[in-house]
Amino acid sequence: MSVNALGHLAISTSKLDEWIEFAGNVLGMQVCPGGPDGTTRFRIDERSYRLEFEEGADDQLVRIGWEVPDAAGLEAVVARLEQDGLTVQRCGEEEAAARDVQGLVKTVDSSGFNLEFFYGQRKSVEPFISPRSATFVTGGLGLGHVVLMTPVFDDAVRFYTEVLGFRLSDTLRLGPARVAFLRCNARHHSVALIDAPAKGIHHFMVEVEEMDSVGRAYDACRDGGAEIMMDLGRHSNDEMFSFYAKTPSGFGLEYGHGGVLVDDSTWTVTEIAGPSLWGHRGSMV
Repeated sequence: MSVNALGHLAISTSKLDEWIEFAGNVLGMQVCPGGPDGTTRFRIDERSYRLEFEEGADDQLVRIGWEVPDAAGLEAVVARLEQDGLTVQRCGEEEAAARDVQGLVKTVDSSGFNLEFFYGQRKSVEPFISPRSATFVTGGLGLGHVVLMTPVFDDAVRFYTEVLGFRLSDTLRLGPARVAFLRCNARHHSVALIDAPAKGIHHFMVEVEEMDSVGRAYDACRDGGAEIMMDLGRHSNDEMFSFYAKTPSGFGLEYGHGGVLVDDSTWTVTEIAGPSLWGHRGSMV
């Protein structure tokens, strides 16, 4: 596979103070010292950051950072992107250093999402300390997953599978909307695509090692930390025990535990009948 993992997400927000409170005191992420150009970054593991926030009037996803193994892997991705007709911007050392990576390229996919591909992200010498004693499931599995709405669903699935080397885990129909779950490592999906009239982020997910961490974050939301969009439940495909909270930017955040790890040698693609085995009552609208 060309891409190893979902490395980081960047979000533009007009509600930075609310994000600091939500990400830190509710989710258990660690606020980093100021990033470049006034950005605010959050850690969830030994990496220098996994989430980056910049001031902006429109709360939206700014870019998605996909990790590749090394310089050769980055060149392989560039070749595939250019062969697919995309314009690729090679970033210089200064811009790569600002992202805390050794190599960096940028492109825009057919849905209109800004994508970055990188290798060699910096690891912090300071230990990750969660304000809520949460331990996040990352490592080779990456940040978690991101779910994107796209008006060019079929081409987006083709791009992630044929160009970037992702594998289809399974599919779902939500009324007339089609959903595809795609993996680039053992995590059931690092990206999911929803057939929708306009592009946008639906939600992103972070996973924690202990079920109790999910319960504590859920209680923190119920105590006023954030609006619960979907109640506790377990998904039918990745078996994640989770709930969904409304972020300060308005889109969803899934906070989960116990996601299944896919064995490529035995996995079979299916269409699941519904998103959850139980629970997850509520609405993401």
